Amino acid sequence: MPIYEYQCRICGHGFEWIMKAGEGEPACPACGRQETKKLVAPFRTNAWSTFLDRMEKRVSPEKSK
Repeated sequence: MPIYEYQCRICGHGFEWIMKAGEGEPACPACGRQETKKLVAPFRTNAWSTFLDRMEKRVSPEKSK
């Protein structure tokens, strides 16, 4: 299930929401109003962190012991 970022149009509160298939727009958890908008969020992954960890092990194998 994807995680989306929303912002309330009334109070401005930002929050994340896990969307299920066919589910409508969530209500704001701060004020309870239905006037929310979906924000454009960057794709998140730990691939860069994993890559850096592997490179550090190759460059300095004594650190990973």
